[in-house]
Amino acid sequence: MEQTISLEIKGMHCPNCPAKIERSLTKLDGVSKVEVYYEEENGFVTFNPSKLDVVHIINRISKLGFDATTKVTNQA
Repeated sequence: MEQTISLEIKGMHCPNCPAKIERSLTKLDGVSKVEVYYEEENGFVTFNPSKLDVVHIINRISKLGFDATTKVTNQA
């Protein structure tokens, strides 16, 4: 069963930043959907928790130079 997390993402300095995050997260095994919004400073990631955990997703975003924290967790 997939899970969708809502993230608050700080540090995006231009409208191209969401695409950078989306490209990177989409490459992770287990991620099926990524949406990141520059003006709202947030995003949503749908993934398979048996293949990947939230910490790994947040760490990947951090390695790109952004600060991400979980807002809400929902089952999809």
